[in-house]
Amino acid sequence: MAILTLSGRAAIAAAVATRPLHLAWGTGDPAWDGAPLPESTLATGLFNEIGRRALTLWQFVLPDDNGAITINDVDDPTIIQSFAPSPVPTNHLYLLFNFDFLDAPAATIREIGVFMGTVVDPGLPPGQKYFTPGELSDPGILLAIEHLPFFNRQPSVRQTFEQVITI
Repeated sequence: MAILTLSGRAAIAAAVATRPLHLAWGTGDPAWDGAPLPESTLATGLFNEIGRRALTLWQFVLPDDNGAITINDVDDPTIIQSFAPSPVPTNHLYLLFNFDFLDAPAATIREIGVFMGTVVDPGLPPGQKYFTPGELSDPGILLAIEHLPFFNRQPSVRQTFEQVITI
């Protein structure tokens, strides 16, 4: 049986990075407020998406105990994983998404997901970075999903999300 090598995984990560990447967020289900529903590897979208933001920045990274990029473990938020930028392709992609003040300014957020290959309606203004579901021609492919303890958006806060996706 053939195996997928690390260089092969780095090649897949490089291919993913060349596609449009967006972070979608949604209201999820208020029933999750006691304990968020576990994420499913079979998920293809969010439970209740309200919008998505285009990628702000990406780079290849490597695990590094002294790295400046720190991410909470999805399964155990008390575990911090550290990464450092890599000058060569790796199988770890660091993704940064910066939502703006008025992106869903009064929403309650319980879920996020990284999508690859989103296609937006061609009639939208050039340079638009935030999209509602009705402004999408194709939502793309869901790469990663996370259910969060709920938080209420405030129009005075710019929300930032950092993800490391390992292929």
